[in-house]
Amino acid sequence: MELITHTNVTPRQVALELIDRLDARWNTDLKSIISNEAMTEKQRLSRLRARMLEAALHAIDQHEGMDGSIANKQDNEKLIQRVLAGDDIELEPNISVTQHNYNIIVNYTGQQVYDYVYTLSKRLEAMSNAKTVGQLAIETVSSGLFTVGTAWAKLTWTAWRGGQTILQATRTGITSLGMKTVVTVIVIVLAAILLYLFLENPKKLLGIVYNNTDENLVVKDWRKDDGDLYMEHGHMVNFMEDHATGELDSPLVQIRNRYYFGPNDEENVIFGGVYFADRNFGLRGAEGLMIFSSTTSNLRVAHQFAVPYTNDNGTNMQLIPAGSVDRAKLFRTLYDSRKTRIDVSAGGYRMISTVNDPRGGVVGLIASIQKIGT
Repeated sequence: MELITHTNVTPRQVALELIDRLDARWNTDLKSIISNEAMTEKQRLSRLRARMLEAALHAIDQHEGMDGSIANKQDNEKLIQRVLAGDDIELEPNISVTQHNYNIIVNYTGQQVYDYVYTLSKRLEAMSNAKTVGQLAIETVSSGLFTVGTAWAKLTWTAWRGGQTILQATRTGITSLGMKTVVTVIVIVLAAILLYLFLENPKKLLGIVYNNTDENLVVKDWRKDDGDLYMEHGHMVNFMEDHATGELDSPLVQIRNRYYFGPNDEENVIFGGVYFADRNFGLRGAEGLMIFSSTTSNLRVAHQFAVPYTNDNGTNMQLIPAGSVDRAKLFRTLYDSRKTRIDVSAGGYRMISTVNDPRGGVVGLIASIQKIGT
């Protein structure tokens, strides 16, 4: 995927550029929602998603007049209606990429990490604007993404493995799941990235964690104060969660396991989870950690991130044993040895995490957990 550089514009300017295009294209007013400081970040995110989806679905209806979905139609309608109602959505869909693109992404450093976030926002914008299945399939393949959401990934991958080209398979996946459902999951992710880019708060971070293993990964009780998501400072605005198999009655996980056929097989697909951490008021940044646990083995990986108010930005990762853990102590240990890029191997796994720069308050992060030898 070719990166779009943004060296001469601020994140807010990028967001405004995207929002202005969407407002003009859809004849709506997203800017009034995203800039409404009377609402909390979560309220703005819910309202933004609802307005974006309403406009996108109207554009589809105007062009096609029908959806054509055949998979899980009743469940998919429930998701669409919840987003349109502005409800708090637990589902924060996984994105997925091919093995080829994964190998490129995890080696990004510096400005490349920063540009990846912006490139992703523009690709998702183009995908959300598609009015036909064929148009959306072309935009998806050219974006460097495989799919957004595990349900779409399952349908696309099955068709790909069945002998279709990746473009044909993408089209089949969209047709099977339904154009409106696919656009819904795209809008859910795009809205979160737009909010991240737009907010002028210093000390914020958007991270993407890829799971190149055979394990479904969860962050246990992440909504609870004593769960495996720990914020030393700041708060989590947006956190990853999707269905393990794509079926809406399958377990919720943070990042599902890969589709894997062998080392660097072109048909391997790797899933990633997106999160957005922001500062609170006061002289503190966004700093915390999450502990990923396998649902079927003892694998546990701590992923630490820090955008401090005065000290250097950084990140860290570490394999940790089963059992209880002092989260504050673990955070401090990882914080004290954080780096701009960490690349460590232990217990048969390789862990990589990179922030774009030790300086600055708007930070992009790309991390991965990878089984060694694959």
